[in-house]
Amino acid sequence: MPITITAEFKDALDIIEQGRNVLITGKAGTGKSTLLRHFLDSHSDKEILVTAPTGVAALNIDGFTIHKSFGFRPGMYPDALAPGGEWSASSRVSKVLKAIDVLVVDEISMVRADIFDMMDIALRKIRGRDVSFGGVQLVLVGDLLQLPPVVTSKEADLFNSVWDTPYFFSAKSYAELQLKEINLTTIWRQADSTFVDILNEVREGVVGSEALEILNQRVDPDFVAPDGWVTLTSRKATVAAINQTRLSQLPGRRYVSYAEKNGYADVHSFSGSEELHYAVGARVMTVVNDAHGRYVNGSFGEIVGATDKEIMVRIDDTGQLVKIVRYTWEIKQPAVEGGRLVSVRVGAVTQFPIILAWAITIHKSQGKTIPRLFINLKGGTATDGQFYVALSRAVDLENLRFSAPVEPRHIRANNALVRKVRREVSAGINASRVVFLSFNGVNFGLSQHVARIHAIIYQDGRRVADFGSWINPMADLGDFGRQHNIPARGLAMVPTLGDFWPLLLRQAQGGIVIGDRLAMLEGAVRHQEPGMDVALGIGYETGDFQFEAQGETVVERCESMARAYEQGKLVPERGQLVPNANKDAEGAVYRPQWAPNFPMILDNSQATDSDIAWAAMSGGGAQPQDFAEVAECAELLSAWALSRGAWTTTLEHEIKQRVARIDSRPVSLPPVEDEVVDLSQLLRPGTRVAFTGVTSLLGGSANDERSAEICAEKGLEYKKNMSKTRCDVVVAADIASMSRKAQAAREFGKPIIAQEDFEDWYYNNDHAQETQTPNYVAVSAPAPEPKAPVVEKFVADSQHYPYGQQPETEKSALQVVRADEALVEGTRVAFRGSTVVNGELYPHGDSLQRLCAMLGLDYKQAVTKTRCDVLVSDDITAEDGKTGLARRYGKPVVTAADFAQWAELQLDVSFADEAFATEEAEVDELAELAQPLEQQASDERRVLNDEGQRICSADRITRATHRNEEATPQPRSMQAARENLDPEIDDEIGEQLLAQARALRYGPINDGRGTDAAPVQYQASYSAEPVKQAQPRKAPRRLKQSALTLGGITAVTIVAAIAEAPAAVGGVLMLGWMAALVCVVVFGILALVTKK
Repeated sequence: MPITITAEFKDALDIIEQGRNVLITGKAGTGKSTLLRHFLDSHSDKEILVTAPTGVAALNIDGFTIHKSFGFRPGMYPDALAPGGEWSASSRVSKVLKAIDVLVVDEISMVRADIFDMMDIALRKIRGRDVSFGGVQLVLVGDLLQLPPVVTSKEADLFNSVWDTPYFFSAKSYAELQLKEINLTTIWRQADSTFVDILNEVREGVVGSEALEILNQRVDPDFVAPDGWVTLTSRKATVAAINQTRLSQLPGRRYVSYAEKNGYADVHSFSGSEELHYAVGARVMTVVNDAHGRYVNGSFGEIVGATDKEIMVRIDDTGQLVKIVRYTWEIKQPAVEGGRLVSVRVGAVTQFPIILAWAITIHKSQGKTIPRLFINLKGGTATDGQFYVALSRAVDLENLRFSAPVEPRHIRANNALVRKVRREVSAGINASRVVFLSFNGVNFGLSQHVARIHAIIYQDGRRVADFGSWINPMADLGDFGRQHNIPARGLAMVPTLGDFWPLLLRQAQGGIVIGDRLAMLEGAVRHQEPGMDVALGIGYETGDFQFEAQGETVVERCESMARAYEQGKLVPERGQLVPNANKDAEGAVYRPQWAPNFPMILDNSQATDSDIAWAAMSGGGAQPQDFAEVAECAELLSAWALSRGAWTTTLEHEIKQRVARIDSRPVSLPPVEDEVVDLSQLLRPGTRVAFTGVTSLLGGSANDERSAEICAEKGLEYKKNMSKTRCDVVVAADIASMSRKAQAAREFGKPIIAQEDFEDWYYNNDHAQETQTPNYVAVSAPAPEPKAPVVEKFVADSQHYPYGQQPETEKSALQVVRADEALVEGTRVAFRGSTVVNGELYPHGDSLQRLCAMLGLDYKQAVTKTRCDVLVSDDITAEDGKTGLARRYGKPVVTAADFAQWAELQLDVSFADEAFATEEAEVDELAELAQPLEQQASDERRVLNDEGQRICSADRITRATHRNEEATPQPRSMQAARENLDPEIDDEIGEQLLAQARALRYGPINDGRGTDAAPVQYQASYSAEPVKQAQPRKAPRRLKQSALTLGGITAVTIVAAIAEAPAAVGGVLMLGWMAALVCVVVFGILALVTKK
């Protein structure tokens, strides 16, 4: 096809012709690949090595992978290229690298920083020139906001210590390159201006409500993609299921073709299918360019005729009928012959150059145009830029559909890349106000939990603010706590990141931000506070100025940036200023009493009286005008401590001392309920104990093996995970810990005891080695039942009250309200106890926070006077801290059952009536693509045994897709193996409460026992007595599984007999068949018995 050389293309080619190192970038559909092909075709006089980071990308450009071209092996790092290192260039590699004039790297966004540095080192060594890339001209091609580099969680610590981000522009060799950026702007793929505007917003990860509304007009959960449409999804297993289902529905003969390989060839050596199943009527996509120009890599069509030898396909774009025969991919590697760079064949793969294409993965679709597109959002998006890649394959809005509403969690863009791209196209700024930020936190591999942050602000060259705060990271502190000598309960009264952020934004507004690891900070903010607008404008990393902040603490690093600014080393010229902040949003800062002193100076011209009060509570010099603001600070500090299970007389005294330094007037605080616990009664033989945040125990290691031995010595049972029914006590290094185990313990009403108390009990107590049911009381945790007679006495019957009606009480302390009356967008909600929606348990912290974000609510940790509107409680008779605070501040209460019903309707999730299949675990090739260091999957859920390390993730809500691939919500028991959750929790919560939720939603339900359940109206239960629920019947499910297994073995046995398989094979199959038959009989009997 002829290429139109636009003025934009001509300018770009001229710059390349000058020998400059260039980066050809631009949005999807701007012709980057077209420009590259033209450059390659028109420069036969130069030795050009064309490379890409992955095999698929290399095949698309008829090039080679970087690893093959340079002789790198997986697991190599730059030190492997040092003298005596493991990298040694072969004769072939040496000849190639010496001969090249130009090095082309396509899909540059996927090239890691370490690989980019290794390429530079290798070229310098082989060519004997100590200049950037050995003097070779670089032509880098790709959209930086599409797919990211591959970095595993095991490698994250390395990247964090050596490179700012995993991206190529963070490489040590990048600054010396002096790249000329060529930004292509003309979009050829889409002509719809509205759609183009939406794509631009999605690309940068900031999508307005209007754009979301337009996209969500294209949602059709029941859509069945007709022929001519292509379904895109992030998961390979979904693609395979859709394609096989559609293929099986075709009449006529089905064919299969197996790839033939020879030499150095494997499944990654070609872009076809190892095993291609096809039939007349199948939708397919070509995966090579036709030599005669009849189709290109990515053309879609339909098979209209087929034999074993050839396939007739009608191409959609042209309507042309083409005959497709087997194609041979030659597996090559670069070499030098006769002084010229050549490709040497080392293997081959022969197969039909098509794949089934009713559905393809998002990764496979990159670079393709899909005129009629259905995007299956089941499973969300796995990496930054993935939704943009999918959306930008479409041509217009008219021929675009989604399986579920598009949500902000789907639209993920990398902060550092967005900032770099947007800053390059922004106008010059008046940087009269400059904001320096530094932070530190608990490191969890690919993400950080911010635990401390500091800011220094200049206005017209004069320092006007110097302040910071400790932050509750909502996780165990681990090494961070030891490094900073944080005592137990040390962070019990510090604000969360969400509480601190509004104050920071007010101070920073109108300024340009320069941050120490700013991208990581922005990612941590999005992870800790989902849905909160970071709103830091478009600023700079210190690395953008080739400057590295110095110092051990956040204050020292901030000071080093400030000094560099005063010396003229940090001069921001472009970007976007921090926008005006909300004056009414409440902020907070806090310097704990045990912490080293640091400045607490605000710019009072941009501070509210509340901000000044908070600073004054931590030693700030300015005095608030209204004492009520000081009293509110005191109330909030006590509420946070109480909600974290750490409200003690010591903390009460500390708050009163802080207030007294500001004003002599007293403040009213919640009563302290320090409980005296007899550990000899709590830790009885047989008690099941879990540990959280404990890294050393009794002077030695606290690994699983030793912890189990220590427990066994006292007759205790060690548990790795926190469970509602299989764990009795949690021992915490910090009793105010907000780790997953600690949060779950409070949620389930389990005692939490301090490690020091446990060790003291261990040394001073001897129990007989007898096993008995432990007798324990709640410690620093809300109990599931009151510890004393309940004053609020509800009507003593088991009936359901009419929806929204408050039960009669001896005193009207709690106001129980309807969920649909109390909960509107923006409502600030705290939770007590277990929260289950659609049969899925949402633990306190990240999970509840993300659920609230989806519902348009603002999640709050604590019930407070001014920052919380509603409490959701699973036990409105409880006397614990949050309920007491709701009573104290007159906050309305919504029952957990009512909330679940309301949330279910808001989410509009379809329940399946019978089978619940586990969601496919296999994802697209990019499943292991790491979010850059600062970011973690925004749709991921942490599990209960999380000690600050993410052990697995799952999708929050499974939505229906089209009818053939209907998404089936799962009870958590079906996910237990995948998520390392306690199956007993899953059975109780996942299945029993799922049945209740379905009853609430659908009314009468036949439970299979011959009796219809009583009709249930849209109402909430206010019964004071806990409902005793029947154990779920597992026998029918196991009967079904056994029957399916029996059927499968029977089918295989018949096939083996027809094929005259060896007798040994037949014998094994017969044994398996008999075992399956026994299971069917046993579970059939159990199913009948339990049914009765």
